[in-house]
Amino acid sequence: MEGRKVTGIIHSTAEVCRSNPAILLFAALAGGYAFGKLKFGSFSFGSTTGVLLVAIATGAVLLKNTTFNLGIIKTVSFGLFIFTIGYRVGPDFAGGLKRGGAKYIAVAVFFSITAIGVALAVTKLFHLNGSYGAGIVAGALTQSAVIGTADGAIMHLESGVQTVALNLKSDVAVAYAVTYIFGTAGLIMLLKALPAIWKIDLRKSALQEEKEMGSTSEEDTVESFHWSHLIIPRAFTLTVESSAGKTRKQVEACFAGVVSIEKVVRNGKATDPVPADKVLKSGDTIVLTGEREDLLEAADIIGAEVNHAVLKEMLGEVLSVCVTAKKYNGKTLADIFAETGHGCFVHRVLRQAHDLPLNKGLRVHTGDTIMVMGSKPEVERFVNSVGYPERATAATDLIAVGVGLVAGTLIGLLSVAVGGISVTLGAGGGVLVSGLFFGWLRSRKPVWGQIPVPAQWIFTDLGLNLFIACVGLAAGPRALAALKQAGPEILIAGIVLTVVPHLLTWVFGLYALKLNPVLLLGAMTGAGTCTAALNSVKDDCGSSLPVIGYTVPYAVGNVLLTVMGALVVNII
Repeated sequence: MEGRKVTGIIHSTAEVCRSNPAILLFAALAGGYAFGKLKFGSFSFGSTTGVLLVAIATGAVLLKNTTFNLGIIKTVSFGLFIFTIGYRVGPDFAGGLKRGGAKYIAVAVFFSITAIGVALAVTKLFHLNGSYGAGIVAGALTQSAVIGTADGAIMHLESGVQTVALNLKSDVAVAYAVTYIFGTAGLIMLLKALPAIWKIDLRKSALQEEKEMGSTSEEDTVESFHWSHLIIPRAFTLTVESSAGKTRKQVEACFAGVVSIEKVVRNGKATDPVPADKVLKSGDTIVLTGEREDLLEAADIIGAEVNHAVLKEMLGEVLSVCVTAKKYNGKTLADIFAETGHGCFVHRVLRQAHDLPLNKGLRVHTGDTIMVMGSKPEVERFVNSVGYPERATAATDLIAVGVGLVAGTLIGLLSVAVGGISVTLGAGGGVLVSGLFFGWLRSRKPVWGQIPVPAQWIFTDLGLNLFIACVGLAAGPRALAALKQAGPEILIAGIVLTVVPHLLTWVFGLYALKLNPVLLLGAMTGAGTCTAALNSVKDDCGSSLPVIGYTVPYAVGNVLLTVMGALVVNII
């Protein structure tokens, strides 16, 4: 009796879910995000793998012998994801091709060519179909976007049989699920082992590189900071005879650190801004800004500190500035702030939302973001000279997003006959190209097309995982059969595809390109589009230096690896 009740409940639940697909989608998302957060030692599956596994399990239990069509939801969610990926990496993709990043581009191209060769070889060796091959590429190289381009390529196959297409799509999802775990955890272990095998001290290499660049201290996040790094205006009365009669620039040069004279009060009148050739006189009240430790010698250089009313009138500002001025492209921080930015202090420098090491010798490129703090007038002058202010906003330019999606979809409809085979980018590849263009255009004309970082997270994270949930639910009914048919072969092929391209790229970068090992490891994680591995490398180095090597290969790798999904399906 109890068994019948349980069976009846399961059947009733299944019927409700079949009639209301949204229930399964939301359940897969919620369950997948929760499962992805579980820790197994220091390892977690992450949201994407978690959603896929939960969706496959849900589909296998509740959707047996059911055709589950979520085509429009898949198309929209994947379109938002892949457009935003292109938008995010567009500035570095275009900039990397133009500026002196040839070695980093070489790393990405070498890795991608090696990866496609290994993928084709292992797929042929284990007698797997193109869908399994695309899924292995997506999982072993942690490039989830491959699932979307492979899905589009399958739609263009001339089989004419719907069940065959559905089975092929299921194969992609199953292969991805089997290989993704080693693609992430295995890669992290491999990148830890390579320097040890070559007897390279990563921390020593990072310190040496940073020393050459002129290393300075840095904070880890926006929320955490050192109190001593706060920039606070302080007033002093000029009584030291040796400083009286000197210009503003000469007095500032007397300090060991970076100190700025913001105001000079003489006879009750304040001078702001203070010209570099302004001569200071005894009795002047001088307002300084700088870090606390740099202002400790102010009493010896200027005189006694006073609490002047002018301090209460001063407004400070912390602002992120997107570099757009071409004359500063490729210049070091030291060069930029020697020319402009008097009274501004660098808090962070970001590229593709990743922190770069705060070094005076760090080369800044258009599209990078410099977060500065200082008095509001000085910060605004810096903005006018260097670029565009990224002020806090919740507004997204949905016109640009919509136009970009339409243009990308149209590009994806184009096809080229190669050897009698119709090859197309598909909607996914076309929208990626569109995103690259709109991202690059935004870096050049930042007054339009804004997608704030929180909105980018929604588009990429929710967009991808909603697409993955659709794929997993559709693959669920056939997942067990696929695992029985080719599970061990898929796992072995995935391990080979994770290890071999990275190993060969390490040798290529170390000996042919002669890259610093720390920068090379960053470039490899970028070429393989594995941010988790980048974070591990940063921890091993004790530095954010690998990010410099990561950004350009990540932009190039996203494009090349995404296209691989369609290539593998069409070639095999």
